[in-house]
Amino acid sequence: MSKQLTDIEVLKSIRTRLRNFLTTDLFQTSFWNTIATLIKMATGLVSNKIIAIYLGPGGLALLGQFSNFIAIATTISSGGITAGITKYVAEYRDSKNEQEKVISTGFITIITITLATSIVIIILHNYFGQTILKSEKYDSLFLILGINLMLFSINSFIISVLNGFKEFKRIIIINITTSFVGLLIAISLVIIFGTYGALLINILSNSVICVITYIIVKRSDILVFKGILSNYDYNVLKKLSRFTIMSASSLISGIFIQLLLRTYIIGNISLEAAGYWQGVVKISDIYLSIFSSTLILYYLPRYSEIKNGSELKSEVVRGFKFLIPLVTISSAIIYFFKDYVVTILFADNFYPMKELFFYQLLGNIFKAAGWLLSYLVIAKSMIKVYIISDIVYGAFIYYLTIILIHNMGVKGVVIAYAIASLLYFSFMIIIVKRYLRLNVS
Repeated sequence: MSKQLTDIEVLKSIRTRLRNFLTTDLFQTSFWNTIATLIKMATGLVSNKIIAIYLGPGGLALLGQFSNFIAIATTISSGGITAGITKYVAEYRDSKNEQEKVISTGFITIITITLATSIVIIILHNYFGQTILKSEKYDSLFLILGINLMLFSINSFIISVLNGFKEFKRIIIINITTSFVGLLIAISLVIIFGTYGALLINILSNSVICVITYIIVKRSDILVFKGILSNYDYNVLKKLSRFTIMSASSLISGIFIQLLLRTYIIGNISLEAAGYWQGVVKISDIYLSIFSSTLILYYLPRYSEIKNGSELKSEVVRGFKFLIPLVTISSAIIYFFKDYVVTILFADNFYPMKELFFYQLLGNIFKAAGWLLSYLVIAKSMIKVYIISDIVYGAFIYYLTIILIHNMGVKGVVIAYAIASLLYFSFMIIIVKRYLRLNVS
């Protein structure tokens, strides 16, 4: 009888713990964000299939080049302060006056930098067209980008504020809506205009996203644009400017290095080989987007608001128990079914990319684990650590890739990525352990 009661008590305890976990912000954010991301993935898979059929590996490589350039331009135009806006809006949740200063200062700064960036792109659109995409027929794309860049920046600003207020549901609604709109734009432009249309998608879809975001936010009282120019504060600007340096280092170690590596592959192997590598990068982007968006939506504001060291440690441990197994299982499934993945997502002429899967997916696991820890570094404003780790990571992966490419071909790129990601994760473990040891009482 006593054993039966013990079993019932255990079941009740398990049920209570499960119910408590299902109501946590982490689960709710991850669950709804997963739904939105799955929809984004589904629409992305359809548009990716169309691009693969109509453009082939070479076209996909050009699309990767242009996407990287847009990401660089967007980061520069936002001043790299969007993460800072999210951090301080969350941190000053008990002080509306301080929040207004952060929002006003962030908005004015972003608008000013974007205007300057747009002018530069418009003036140099011919140069960028021939340098990045190797053809003058794409020059006009950079002109269109310069004209539309302000919409990109306004959207990034709004999303960063919503993140700080933990308005996850609104962000998820925005993501779902834009996924379907983006798919319709992609199908139309690729079929009608081919490669040019595929490249144009990146501009028009992001511009439409800004309009949708503004409409959704305008219906609420979370972000009021009236009077947004009246609370500019130089002290707040100093705090936000620290994130500019961190964003610049991330830009160099991530997107800019990708741009350089793809250019190197095109010049030393072939445009098609660059397309194969872009293919596995695209797959990584699709399934890792669930993980990375959870980090941005939940972990950055959560790490920022936690002041107690023991609570922070518990949050980090919980993230590793929940998110890292998810990434590992996803990577394993993709690897074992890679034949079907290539067939469904791409086309027959993409089959050579299958040899790149193992090391790319292994690198993704290490990189995801490093990301989880690096967001704590961002949240706690450990600027020097973040900058040094990013720059060293970028330089290491670039030079190791060049060495390995000459011996292994395009496979050397993914091997270098896996090794660099493992070292990055190891470094982050050391830094976070030290921080927690000093801050956990």
